[in-house]
Amino acid sequence: MGKKINAIFFDFDGVIVDSLQLWEQMFDEVVKLYHLDTKCLVENDGMNFTTNEAIQLMLENQQRFTNALSAEIIEWTEKFYIDNFHQLLRLNEHVVEVLEHLKANQIQIILVSNSSKRQVKYAFEQLKLHSYFDHTISADDVSKGKPNAEPYLKALSLSEKQMEEVLVIEDSLTGINSAKVAGLNYKIYNNSAFCLHPNYIADFRELIKDI
Repeated sequence: MGKKINAIFFDFDGVIVDSLQLWEQMFDEVVKLYHLDTKCLVENDGMNFTTNEAIQLMLENQQRFTNALSAEIIEWTEKFYIDNFHQLLRLNEHVVEVLEHLKANQIQIILVSNSSKRQVKYAFEQLKLHSYFDHTISADDVSKGKPNAEPYLKALSLSEKQMEEVLVIEDSLTGINSAKVAGLNYKIYNNSAFCLHPNYIADFRELIKDI
C-alpha cells in the first residue's frame, strides 16, 4: 500500500456489529406486513440498495408508491430496529480492542454505512461507540449509497487524507465495490465467500499488526 495508514473507514453492519439476524428478520416481516414483492430486488441485485431505495423500488414496481406509504414503511423499519436491537445485534469480537489501539496511535476512524442516521445514532449510543469515531456517514448523508463511490469519497474529503493513507474495512460486495470505485485500498472482514481473496482477514486484530 506504500504510505503509512493514517485513517481507517469502517463499514458498520457485518464489520463493527453482527446484525445479519436483525436485518433478515426485519426484511421478512416488513415484506409480509406490507405485501411487498421482492422480485424486482432480486432482478436488480438486492444487496445494492439502501433500505429507503429498496422500499421505493418495490413500491414503484407494484405501482403503489406514495411518499406517505414509503415514509410509513421506513418508520416501521426504524422502530423494528430499535425494538429488537439488544436481542438480535451484537458487537463483533475484538472491535473495541482494535478501536482503542487505533485511537491510541492517532489513526483517524470514520464510519461509512448504508444504515440510516437514526439507526447509526441509536447503535452508537447503546454500544458506547461515539468516542472512537471522528466522523460518521450514513445513508441519509449522501444522495447515493453504496455501491456508489459517494459515501467513501465523502469520508475521504472529511478525513483530509490522501487516498494512499486510507484503508477501508468491508464485508460485502456492495461495500467493496464502493471502495474500489472510490479508488481506496480495502480489506474484507470475515465473509467466507472471500476467504481466498488476498485482502481477506478473519480476525479483527489483523488490522493492527502493522499500525
